Amino acid sequence: MSPAGAFDGIVQKVLDGEAPLQLRQVAARGALPLPRTELVRLFLHLRGDPDEQVRAQAQESLAALSPEAIEEILGDPVCAQEILRHFAPLAVRDVSLAERVVFHPRAPVAALATLAAAGSPAVLDLVLTNQERLLRSPDLLNHLSLNPALRADQRGRVLDILERLSKETRGTSPDGGPSAAIPEEASPAEAARLLEVEVGDLLAASEILGGEEFEQAEDPEIRTAYRRILGLSPMQKAMLAMKGGRSERMILVRDTNRVVALSVLRNARMTEQDVEEIARLRNVCEEVLRTLGTTREWAGRYPVMAALARNPRTPQGIGLNFVSRLTVHDLKDLARDRNVPDLIRRMAKKTYDLRTQKAAPLLRKK
Repeated sequence: MSPAGAFDGIVQKVLDGEAPLQLRQVAARGALPLPRTELVRLFLHLRGDPDEQVRAQAQESLAALSPEAIEEILGDPVCAQEILRHFAPLAVRDVSLAERVVFHPRAPVAALATLAAAGSPAVLDLVLTNQERLLRSPDLLNHLSLNPALRADQRGRVLDILERLSKETRGTSPDGGPSAAIPEEASPAEAARLLEVEVGDLLAASEILGGEEFEQAEDPEIRTAYRRILGLSPMQKAMLAMKGGRSERMILVRDTNRVVALSVLRNARMTEQDVEEIARLRNVCEEVLRTLGTTREWAGRYPVMAALARNPRTPQGIGLNFVSRLTVHDLKDLARDRNVPDLIRRMAKKTYDLRTQKAAPLLRKK
């Protein structure tokens, strides 16, 4: 019999509260010849011992564990669930520890819930990777959605898992289109929480501006996507906007419901081409153009900047910020453009005149 096997009865006595004080003191010091995982299990148990010194010693033994030791313990396939639960709060900011908890075959839901509710974005990536576990424990999705660290792309992955869960519990509709991809069981309150908006805003009137363009499009994929989108509620449109393909994104960004339109900008699949095209659109809500103009990653690209300055739907304060950064050629065109607000046009002309006047003396000297 192995040394650990010889002590199985003693371990059980400690756990059952039948061990004498001297044995509990030895166990609290970690002096029993047991695997480290078993010792930690006893430390956790003895923190509630009737004897104050045993409780203090058990707590001290726990606190003395090095990060390397904790990592090794959590990686033990026979690690007890109470150990995984205990160290889960420590793992919310430690990717190495979190990885061992998330993918441990005996990980309890309570430990995963701690990581989902308070984990860093890197830890949440690990939790989201374990989709099979999320499907078995849907409550974890609620913890994820309430975590303020959840990124927009991760919210899209939460919606993807909800979609899969919906398909497995309700079945996929015959056409397999976007309507089937929306989890019908999600309530407006749940969807609003996932999308980080007010329920009232989410349920506001919804209509695709310029829809006839999509109805008459030569591309059958665009026509099909548009017709399916027409059958969705504002809540379903917003959820689809966050994870839909390019055809769906370019249709939904024109929705009169600002939540739907802005949800497109949170889609992790957005490309530079998408952003530039949206910046040129004149049938989108001003809030979409305002968001483009105040997002450094997008507004720093010259084509986006120039398109927003030329777009009459862009809020004037945003457009004016970009005028001084345009090239002389674009300033000249903008100064002649009768479609843009007078203030933008006058600013463009003034900037163009200043630039050309400064350049004139240099040209004469040559």
